[in-house]
Order: sequence, then C-alpha cells, then structure tokens
Amino acid sequence: MPTTDRLPPKTFRSSSVVIDWSKEKMQQKFDPQSLVAWVQSFPSRDDVHVYLGNVSFTGQRILMRQLQALGCTVTCRQYRGKMRI
Repeated sequence: MPTTDRLPPKTFRSSSVVIDWSKEKMQQKFDPQSLVAWVQSFPSRDDVHVYLGNVSFTGQRILMRQLQALGCTVTCRQYRGKMRI
C-alpha cells in the first residue's frame, strides 16, 4: 500500500509593514512622493503592503504603479455609500 506524504497547509505570508493610504486624512496630511521616498529607503520593499483608495484618479493610479514598481503589494479599496431602498 503506497504511502503519501501530507503537505502542510498553505499559509499566506503577511507583510511586516501595512500602510492604509485609502483614508482621506492620510492623503491630505502627507505628500504621495514622501510615501514613495520612504518605501525606497525601506530595506525590504516586498514586505510593504499599501492600501489605496479609489485609483480612478490619475494621481492615485500613478502612485499605485510607482509602488508596484518598487515591489510593494498594493490593494485598492472601494468604499460604498449607503443603499437607499
């Protein structure tokens, strides 16, 4: 009877640094280029996960591409308003 080795369950690697840039206060308080400069100075850029808000705006889309080019994980959040019945 052949034996099969059991593989350990797959685990997802979590990022060591998570930045929520989707909040309006963050976007008003800090310049996006300062975020890019900080990520460039971070030793392991692939450990940085940035949450962006609506990327339909040209500035947010450029920021998303810059962060991805640096090796960051970028997730876009979309907020929905209240539904009216």
